[in-house]
Amino acid sequence: MSQWLNPVWLKIRISQTCSQEIDVKAEARSKMIFTLFIALIAILLLVGGQTLIKVGLNDIGGVSLFAGNPVGSLMGLFRTPWIILGLACYGFSSILWLDVLSKLDFSLAFPLVSLTYVFQVVIGRFIFHESVGMNRVTGVLLILCGLFFVIRSSRG
Repeated sequence: MSQWLNPVWLKIRISQTCSQEIDVKAEARSKMIFTLFIALIAILLLVGGQTLIKVGLNDIGGVSLFAGNPVGSLMGLFRTPWIILGLACYGFSSILWLDVLSKLDFSLAFPLVSLTYVFQVVIGRFIFHESVGMNRVTGVLLILCGLFFVIRSSRG
């Protein structure tokens, strides 16, 4: 009973409790950062897969599944190395995304996928030499602003 009245003991107890709370918060923050990193890798693989598929489609002159010979068109897709590699990137991205979904709130995880729009506009401009006007740039900036608020809201 006397130890409860001892200010030094009480100070040590409070200090231990606070440091345990800080350790728990630091660990949770570290896990969140790692999960966001995995999400970014999954998103980059998704973007890479889409880009490789587009390169493959450009190489074979596109595909027409609703005219002519759709079976032949599909078979041509699966004989194109860029498309096969792109689909592999999709698959690996999906596996990583399972981990992300198991750790992040649904309402945080899926808005992160909007980064694909940002990356695809940049890739479209610099790899495929597409015209990117102010409307697209404004749209990308709005996506980034929205994503900022979504991620910020997850910090509590």
